[in-house]
Amino acid sequence: MSQTTLSTIPRLIAQVLAIYDVEAKAVFSAAGINISEDAQSRIPMDNMANLWKLAVQETNNNELGLVAASLFQPAYLKSIGLAWLASANLEEGLKRFITSSQLINTAMQIELIERNNENGTEILIQYQKRLSPEDSIKIHPCAIELGIGFFLKMFRLAAGKNIPATGVYFTFDIDKDNQAYEEYFQCPVYGNQAVNGISFSKALLTETLPTHDLELVEMNEMVINKHLASMDNAGTSTKVIQIINELLPLSCPTEEIIAFKLHMSKRTLQRKLSIEKQSFLTLLTSVRLMLAKQKLAITSISITEITYQLGYSSPSTFARAFKKHTGLSPVEFRAQLVQSK
Repeated sequence: MSQTTLSTIPRLIAQVLAIYDVEAKAVFSAAGINISEDAQSRIPMDNMANLWKLAVQETNNNELGLVAASLFQPAYLKSIGLAWLASANLEEGLKRFITSSQLINTAMQIELIERNNENGTEILIQYQKRLSPEDSIKIHPCAIELGIGFFLKMFRLAAGKNIPATGVYFTFDIDKDNQAYEEYFQCPVYGNQAVNGISFSKALLTETLPTHDLELVEMNEMVINKHLASMDNAGTSTKVIQIINELLPLSCPTEEIIAFKLHMSKRTLQRKLSIEKQSFLTLLTSVRLMLAKQKLAITSISITEITYQLGYSSPSTFARAFKKHTGLSPVEFRAQLVQSK
């Protein structure tokens, strides 16, 4: 299945190229991207990776993603960005963005990990590939730089003040360029990590925003939902994930319930997910695993509570399922998190 991004993102790269007096049209043409396409059109991620590569070559700047992040404006996210600005606080806006993020980029998913340290509770915004290893595509490091840097820019724009990050993490090597990263993020930056992500104090993210406007949120969410509904088969797995997230606190949803919620037969749901090389069980397991990791990071929640919140029949069933996919029991995983803080 082809992964895509909204065409407003390559337009941001065109703005970056202009700073370096590079003719964007020629670079875009070489990458196989039509710079004049409609703002609602979507660009294949393979083309985007090629565009970043060519842009770095033309500008001789390996940290081009940081430049793009510094130029980022909410309008590049269209209604999602405007709904974020009008949210009650940064955390609410962030969760609203995550719910609708497939409109911007179908190739990635984002996890929020809440964890405690000596300075209080922080939230780690962590990137994770939506694709299986055999279907994964090459993501250019500059795209990761932009993806992480934009959170910092959005938080500062929405709050109208400096929102310091507590740490930034990249899976690629940054040692020779560490100064450039720390100057942009103004916090410790680490390369060669297990994940790509950025962390913030939870207290800062829950402060009421000066731009909060419930009416604007509702208006922009209507537009967001319209675009979500118009997306093709690439959105079926995302919709399933959203419904699983909604229903898990009540009970473990079945495939029949998900199909009913999506107004289709079980067989149609299976066919649509198969087109996306997904299955209901794979998605359910993925959501459970993601939520389990988030909840295990909060030591005040017992493992028994987590068990039933995720729809498992018993703590032993949860432990077996968790260890099968992580190699660690929930107790061992939590201990490892505590030890690493």
